[in-house]
Amino acid sequence: MDKPNKGYDYERYRNLLAEATDESKRLAFIDLLIEEGARDQLTRERISQLGLTRPVERSRSQE
Repeated sequence: MDKPNKGYDYERYRNLLAEATDESKRLAFIDLLIEEGARDQLTRERISQLGLTRPVERSRSQE
């Protein structure tokens, strides 16, 4: 892996994995990964359908 994805929180997932000490917690962690991956894919598809090549970023002065 060259660079981490901006939207992917490695530390959060690492902590959740460390807390998954039994089968039910591991399955919940897997479900979370699938759910968030599906949400990210849906977002990419919507962006593509709108003809955008990348998400629009607001400058900090506009916040």
